[in-house]
Amino acid sequence: MSSAPEPLEAGKLAPYLARLEVGEDFKTVLEELLLDVPLSVAEHMGLVMREGRGSWIPLLHSSGGTALFVGSGFSGTVHALAALGFRPHLYDVCEERMRFEAYRCETLTGVPCTWTLAADAARLPFEDRAFDLVVQEAGAPAHPRGWGHEVAELGRVARRELVLTADNRLGYKRSLGRRGRFAVPSPWRFLREAFRSPGGERTLFGYRRALELEGWSTARAFSLYPHSADFTHVVALDSETPRLHVGPKERKNRLKLAAHGAGLFPLLTPSYALLAHRRELEGREPRIERILAALAERTGEEQPVADEWIASRGNCVVLRTRAASGGLEREEGRWCLHISLGPHKLAQVERHHRVVEELWAAGQPVPVPEPLFIGEIEGLALSCERRLPGLTAPQRSGDEACMRRLLEDTVRHLSQLVEREARPITEAEFHELFDWRFDLVAAHAGREQTRVKIEAMRASTRERVIGKAMPRVLQHADLRNKHLQIEEDGRVIGFLDWGSSRPNDVPYFDLLQLVVHERKQATGVRVGDAWRSLLEPGGLRDWERACLDDYAARIGLDPEVARALEACFPVFVAAMAESNWDYSRPRWVHHGFLI
Repeated sequence: MSSAPEPLEAGKLAPYLARLEVGEDFKTVLEELLLDVPLSVAEHMGLVMREGRGSWIPLLHSSGGTALFVGSGFSGTVHALAALGFRPHLYDVCEERMRFEAYRCETLTGVPCTWTLAADAARLPFEDRAFDLVVQEAGAPAHPRGWGHEVAELGRVARRELVLTADNRLGYKRSLGRRGRFAVPSPWRFLREAFRSPGGERTLFGYRRALELEGWSTARAFSLYPHSADFTHVVALDSETPRLHVGPKERKNRLKLAAHGAGLFPLLTPSYALLAHRRELEGREPRIERILAALAERTGEEQPVADEWIASRGNCVVLRTRAASGGLEREEGRWCLHISLGPHKLAQVERHHRVVEELWAAGQPVPVPEPLFIGEIEGLALSCERRLPGLTAPQRSGDEACMRRLLEDTVRHLSQLVEREARPITEAEFHELFDWRFDLVAAHAGREQTRVKIEAMRASTRERVIGKAMPRVLQHADLRNKHLQIEEDGRVIGFLDWGSSRPNDVPYFDLLQLVVHERKQATGVRVGDAWRSLLEPGGLRDWERACLDDYAARIGLDPEVARALEACFPVFVAAMAESNWDYSRPRWVHHGFLI
């Protein structure tokens, strides 16, 4: 039997578990483990450990209780369950994985995990209705390469609800086990696996039939798109919402659009989440509907529908709603909810909402969504704001006229965020604003050559900026094109996601981040290659350089400081990430920027 284990050598976790048992810091131990395994293994573990894997949890009827989790003990779904009110019990073939996740779960959520070592048996070793919720995430039931038990066994031990997440044998793509990497099978392989899947996957019809259990409701089906191992959207297959967003980029793929229009998406989507409940729960609204009803009462607006359900890369649920009648044209009920999937993510949700409130109260020196609510509803920590119209900027990436308008608009807006006028940078100010970033990034470099280059970059930056004029600004700190909502022509409607922002900090970085990531998005190069275009003569288009220079002139930033910030850009990116991640990704500065 296999539960799709991560390709770790037998006993690899033992020395790390021993360190945890004597009280060493979990984050430090995890980071050293990830440095000690091959990069491909570390990247696969990173996918498995994402809390976003549990972003479907608010679709359940229950708000908590005991939860049996059948799958990889590393799964981020486990501590997402714990964070959202459940008490997890793990069932996996590898005890070391479960022990490791128990440490992580308690570190991140404060909720202890229990576990049972799995056996290749037809009957699960639990009493009838032993758990309020049962989740099976990895491995096909009753298959030589899956689990020994049938789906009916999951229903036997579930008191209230049952969730099965699984891949579709007719799916047109597969995850390669690394973020954003997918494979599309050849027509021959697709047909071969459609008739006899080597992993035991079923079709949507097959999963539905397996979940036809006595005393249970018909399972609600959702697509985990683009794949269960690495998904960003949860899409309803039995109702109109939450729907799959089809923007201008997707509309260029005529074959994909035709298949979607013909209703083939439920049959060919790569992965599913099927949610079933016992019939005695009939009539009880899903948790998210109870949340939307409570928000409607607080705001005095009509209860909306869940329009788009996003599992964000920041491990939050981002739910975009629209009015039940009148669509997106109506402002009432057009909301955007941010639901934290862990206490360690809540700080960013709260920071975003606080900054948006402050900007809104100040008359919007830059356009931001209207803040509506922050707090806890139905046991979930969340914020709610007005959903902005328009497109996210990646939908127009590569359109030069559109991106030029976007960048010019951004320059105009960001120049309004000066919080202290320009003055010469002192040694004390360099230490306050620069040194901590270099210290943090060097400490997590994971590679001596990278650390040496970071220290050389620090010395060069100090020499170039001390005594030069620089104002201080409210820094967004993560301004990529996906955080801009725009009109079709590129005009900026609003700035999103202020969860990483820093008050009274270094200017210019936000604009650099936007330019570099637009170059990366439009051309497909790695972020390090896009960054180097800043440093090469003629590497930027004339209008890009003109916008950067215009911003510096507007706020009184010395050109030499601007050039120095361009040169140490990777350190600012890395410091922002390391400040907000729950663990450092192994050698990612080297792999991303080749330093």
